[in-house]
Amino acid sequence: MKLVKFFALTLVISVFCEAEGRAQEPPPPPDQSVVRLTNCAIDDGFTFADLVERARGLPRNDTSPDNVFFRRPVYVSAEYQERWDVQVALFYPSFTEMINRRVAAANSVRGRLPMSCGPAQVLRNFTARQAEGPFANPTAMTTSFCRLTDGSLRGAFNRISTIAGNYGAAGNEALVQMYLPGLGGPLNRESDFVLAIVGTSREELTEGLDLRLNGFRPELGNYSIAGFSCDRPSLWATTGIYSDLTN
Repeated sequence: MKLVKFFALTLVISVFCEAEGRAQEPPPPPDQSVVRLTNCAIDDGFTFADLVERARGLPRNDTSPDNVFFRRPVYVSAEYQERWDVQVALFYPSFTEMINRRVAAANSVRGRLPMSCGPAQVLRNFTARQAEGPFANPTAMTTSFCRLTDGSLRGAFNRISTIAGNYGAAGNEALVQMYLPGLGGPLNRESDFVLAIVGTSREELTEGLDLRLNGFRPELGNYSIAGFSCDRPSLWATTGIYSDLTN
């Protein structure tokens, strides 16, 4: 029980059990994928740069994920940083493709990376707003646990899309996504979804944070769509191992 609580507190993007009633209604899927997440500790004697170099050197074929990102914690919980060095995110177009590719990959010889990882989990990823322009590599992202206070997940998704559009009108071009439970992972009954914001560059993400610091309130007037509240965000540095999103 203590181990379950530890993971629930320290995995910044974690799978939570499906809430009853309002939380079971899915958001509209304008752009979606499934994401396999694993938290890892880099083996002694290796650096993050070593890890990235070796990962980029692994062969890529039709069993590989569509996109692979390494996320380094910058401002996250102390518990997370004491246990883990990096979060690995593998993107697939569907559950079927993920399972089929991973089964096929298990039958081939693959190189091992110098890291030790915890249990994997799979999330459903919905895009509320596409980024404007290409992504720098590396870039930065924030993640927040969020809870519904009224309405449904569909309403929350629509509200997030509206707020993201208001940020875009103010000149911020970040990618905005909603993560919902998929397969595996610890239970986190206090959260209904995870909100992720990825800047096309580190500067663009921090400039978006500064908009609020300077009084910008993009959510005003949108409370009737759906109510939700989010914990303070955690900050990550994101490096693309291979991706069609980065330069």
